Amino acid sequence: MKLFIKNVFFFSVALLALSSCQKLDVSSPSDVPTAEVFKNADGLRSAVTGMYSTMQKREYYGAYYPLMADLNSDALTQGGYDIPALNEIGQHAVTSSNLYVEKMYVAMYNTIATANAILQSVDVISDPNLVEAEKKTIKAQALAIRALAHFDLLRMFGYHWDLTSPNGIPVITKVQQATDIVPRSTVADTYAAILKDLTDANSIVPADFINAKYANAVFIKALLARVYLYKKDMVNAAAMATEVINEGTFSLMDATSFSTIYSNRLSAESIFELSFDAQNQSFFNGTTYVRPEALRTEIFFLANQKLDMFFQSRPTDKRSGLLDFINNDAGILPDGRTLKYRGEVTKNNPAYMMRMAEVYLIAAEAKMLAGGGLTFLNAVRQNRGMDALAPAGEDAFLQAVLDERLSELNFEGHRFFDLARYQKIKDVLGVPNENAVFPIPLRELIATNQQVKQNPGF
Repeated sequence: MKLFIKNVFFFSVALLALSSCQKLDVSSPSDVPTAEVFKNADGLRSAVTGMYSTMQKREYYGAYYPLMADLNSDALTQGGYDIPALNEIGQHAVTSSNLYVEKMYVAMYNTIATANAILQSVDVISDPNLVEAEKKTIKAQALAIRALAHFDLLRMFGYHWDLTSPNGIPVITKVQQATDIVPRSTVADTYAAILKDLTDANSIVPADFINAKYANAVFIKALLARVYLYKKDMVNAAAMATEVINEGTFSLMDATSFSTIYSNRLSAESIFELSFDAQNQSFFNGTTYVRPEALRTEIFFLANQKLDMFFQSRPTDKRSGLLDFINNDAGILPDGRTLKYRGEVTKNNPAYMMRMAEVYLIAAEAKMLAGGGLTFLNAVRQNRGMDALAPAGEDAFLQAVLDERLSELNFEGHRFFDLARYQKIKDVLGVPNENAVFPIPLRELIATNQQVKQNPGF
């Protein structure tokens, strides 16, 4: 991995950290050496803010990641505007020169670079204002965010469903120089690195660090559950998910209050949400117009007719109220949209990094074979206005879980990966299962002199 931008550590970290809420007295943030950022506690805190800022960029959770994960599935359409790069994704025919894919790839590694810089510095800064408890909190956040970014890269660019595959991702765990090239790890080694970061974070994070604006103690456990689920380690996935549920720090919202998850920030169900404000103009104005200059909060994703028909088959499902579907034949502005991110409802909507509903669904899926999963599945259904399901066979139960995940997590960037995990890409999307992965960007292949290998079929 070479991050097309040279000197990403020396320039990007300083810029991102210093352009955040806490500003140092400098004429140009990019002119400040990285050593200046990490010389004291205030600089380190500013770098942590900068780490979250890298995630807010529209090239990552500000837009591209959840957009492309769902646009490449069966639940979302890009609307009537003709943008070739988005058309490729919506038509499941992405090329290695796709600009959106390239920018997203770089953005995720920029987040990793910032986390690495923090981890390199946190233990060597000598400042009486930086106590040990805060150091542990900072280190845990950086480890968790580095793990999340690596996991997101694996889901998007690696064969995450196949532990025997050599097609993992470049794993970066130290500050890189401009000339460094890191080849792809195997899928198994990629998972090992991600899980090490998360278990290390879980072992040091203070238990009372539960602020949902940050990668907190509960989020770390919930992310462990998610990663174990993808790795098909159902025993550990179930254990971590049930631990989060039993702790009771966060809870499911019931059918009467469900919709307020998306109109109020930091609900009882939101474990970690990435906040946006007027200074973070990161999201599209809508997938029809795709105006990058617009505030994130003005987005409305466009739902397709298939998703509308899916919800029509679930008339009591309160989540259908988040789907405003009138006419999918309109040329410029199809009237199928989700209200999760609609500007008319609330301003500066957050990106939902983890919610309790997902944790319950992880527990349900992980406990499917061992038994007990139906209890967790029905907890979600009944808190969304649906009747409880009766016991059924394994295939029927799995389909019920996938349906519930589609109903609950649509437009939050999960559907494409769910189809890939169970190799349903061909059955559902009508394209080869090899399309369950995005291509490594062409510029990365060139920059690394082919030492980073392309995915098969691209």
